Amino acid sequence: MRLNEYKSLDEFMSQYTGEWGPSEGHWYGLDFSYHGTEYRLHTWSMYKDEIKILPDGRDVLFGLYKKVLRDDEVSSEHRRKYELLGKYADMHDLLESRVIEGIPFSEVIMDDYTELLGQD
Repeated sequence: MRLNEYKSLDEFMSQYTGEWGPSEGHWYGLDFSYHGTEYRLHTWSMYKDEIKILPDGRDVLFGLYKKVLRDDEVSSEHRRKYELLGKYADMHDLLESRVIEGIPFSEVIMDDYTELLGQD
């Protein structure tokens, strides 16, 4: 049985390009589970002290994070709920990234067993 709600890569991409507006189907972030691990795709930076410009001079547009604390654990300045896996300037770089199990993100996000946990 397919868990993933996305029917196409275009459907995913359309939700994370353009201006944020849930009523228009444009989202700021996505929480999802892949092979039993929770991750978050976040537009821009999730934490204030993270880099905003990549080494090549391009602005950060997306960050991929792995959840490292359970919901009942307390996060703090030194103990964050999410660990940064990678930052990307555009959708192409995000989709080509291999920071989750060495698999292209385009395959991870479309995998039958990727479960969408929430969007904001």
